[in-house]
Amino acid sequence: MSDSPDIALEHSFYWGILISAMLYGVEIYMYLHSTYLFLSRDHARGSSRPQFLYIIIGFLMLVFISIAGFANFVFIQFMYIDHRDAEGGPLGYFAANSTVWWQVLGTVSGEVSNYLGDALLIYRCYIIWNGGYAIIGLPVLLWLGSIAMGTITAVQSAIPGSDFFRQQTNFAIPWVVLSVALNLFCTAVIALRLLKARSAMRDVGALQDGELKTYTGVIAILVESALPFSILGIVFAITLGQNNAASPSLAFIWGTFCALSPQMIIYRVAIGRAWSRELASRLSSNTLAFAHDKSQPTFSTMADSQTRTAEKTTGSTGFRSVVSLTQKSSV
Repeated sequence: MSDSPDIALEHSFYWGILISAMLYGVEIYMYLHSTYLFLSRDHARGSSRPQFLYIIIGFLMLVFISIAGFANFVFIQFMYIDHRDAEGGPLGYFAANSTVWWQVLGTVSGEVSNYLGDALLIYRCYIIWNGGYAIIGLPVLLWLGSIAMGTITAVQSAIPGSDFFRQQTNFAIPWVVLSVALNLFCTAVIALRLLKARSAMRDVGALQDGELKTYTGVIAILVESALPFSILGIVFAITLGQNNAASPSLAFIWGTFCALSPQMIIYRVAIGRAWSRELASRLSSNTLAFAHDKSQPTFSTMADSQTRTAEKTTGSTGFRSVVSLTQKSSV
């Protein structure tokens, strides 16, 4: 059995489903924790409009990735346990039954989760660039193209006898490539914006060093730009195009990241460490004020004044005071 040329492919299915199950657990925790934080904050503020959007998007992604995940979990059980004696072994069972309706439903659910995640990334790009419609023109076109190719992929996966990982003409490749291209573009422009913001904030003294790391540090850039998702997508597209044995494993992992990566962004919004519309507006206005008249008080001086006032009444540290004050605005 160990000499079988398909043993690497079988290992790929096994490890892919195992890792995706662990990531799915992380997804559940992050959604539940984010929702709890949103609802707690909304109750204190008496407002729920912006947070309600994040809660709904997170919930929909969790539902769709759950459908896709459970379809894969059950199919793996059928492959390796219930029908392991099928002609051709586990891979023979996969080739003969990969077009069953609930497996196609799982494929479609994974795609919809991907569309929602990409839409959220475009929205975050819009927020970080302070409402710049021009910057999201190309991502929107790539998003629509991704939906089109994903729809064709779903239809192809429902054709009897088709094999997602061994198609001569596999429409999943352009679907993944378009999604990755969208993410790469958004990754580049978001990273550029955050790096420029870091320099501008330091010049005008808008934030202290600790706050700069929170909003424009390495972790902020990695999460806000969904860079891990983009890298996984590139590797997955290459292995899928080459019919590499690693492609099933990467398909499961990348598919789970379709929901997990956007949920990481939502989680940062929930804990108050994500870039907000209010922060972008203050950066732009105070940068312009600094450029025209350095003698005028900047956001830094106003924040220092608010911090000292808050410290006198609550005894909290500077950063927590500023965050608590700025979070009164919508995210």
